[in-house]
Amino acid sequence: MPKDNRKFPDISFVDTNAENLTNKLIQSYEKITNRKLYPADPTRLFILWMADIIIQERVITDESAKQNVPRYAENEYLDSLAEIFKDAERLQAKAANTTLRFYISAALPSAQIVPKGTRVTVDGEITFETVRNLHIPPGERFGDVSAVCTATGTAGNGFLPRQITQIVDVFPFFQGVENITTSEGGADRETNAAFYMRMRENMETWSTAGPEGAYVYHAKTASAKITDVVACSPEPGIVDIRVMLENGELPDVEMIQLVYESLSADKTRPLTDFVVVSAPETVSFDIDITYYIQKNNEYSAELIQSEIEKALGGYIKWQTEKMGRDINPDELVYFLKKAGVKRIEIRQPEYTAIAGNAVAVVDGKNIIYGGIENE
Repeated sequence: MPKDNRKFPDISFVDTNAENLTNKLIQSYEKITNRKLYPADPTRLFILWMADIIIQERVITDESAKQNVPRYAENEYLDSLAEIFKDAERLQAKAANTTLRFYISAALPSAQIVPKGTRVTVDGEITFETVRNLHIPPGERFGDVSAVCTATGTAGNGFLPRQITQIVDVFPFFQGVENITTSEGGADRETNAAFYMRMRENMETWSTAGPEGAYVYHAKTASAKITDVVACSPEPGIVDIRVMLENGELPDVEMIQLVYESLSADKTRPLTDFVVVSAPETVSFDIDITYYIQKNNEYSAELIQSEIEKALGGYIKWQTEKMGRDINPDELVYFLKKAGVKRIEIRQPEYTAIAGNAVAVVDGKNIIYGGIENE
């Protein structure tokens, strides 16, 4: 299905302009009574009060009516409208996942069971529990099992291997435990904006031929943290899926597994497609600049420098949050100019074309304040 590039006009169901309404009420009163209403006239003040009440009601009416239009709808209204998009559903908060490795004190002649629901904690607050019984085979000293955080949301994300090590539910012959993958996959409830965009992408799934848009949609259903997906076929029968997370974060093994499961051949993709899910290729770049401030802004230099820090953060976010986005120093100039910079000397980055399955990543920064210059 071709991408829909139409621009939709802003709409209003009722006039909410307070000045227009006030003028109409005053003009109508003056015409009916045949007398002039001056600014201090009590009747005029009463009309102003009445206009304020009417405008408030009109704003409520307008907002209520807009909840029937998907691009304006929010929260439960947007959820209700989702039924017209092939019963799309908002992604709810998910818990983080990791893989735990349990060690026992000796190799046993029979299998040792680590019960489903065995809890391991980071600090007494962030806790993971196993999702199934783990059977450590006879003669073995350890076994691996998937575990899920007991709290939904992003709190359980980002714990590196060997950081989840404190057992809560001790079992016989227990010696130690550690996570062998970085915990990932936890996400907050899908936002209105993200859900609306995914609702529109949902139409791609009406085809069963495995088009690009359908792969993008189903990959995004794995987690609300996923913000960008690229699907391509480098050779017949092979589907290459690249995934990026919010704020330019790259997926780890746990998130990649979630995406792969969402593209299961049982329900989603053609049985003949061989799907490979991975993080995008990365292209590193440096930011090395000297900037100057105009002399008449000399007394605002400290404030401007603070704005420049924000502008640099905005540029880095823009540059690194989407695959296939070329490294473009012109955008860096645009962000810094808005922050109040007069002139910029850019040594790095240089313009670099980025492949569709790759993303730019900042390697180093060297930001020099060159001082004040005349206009």
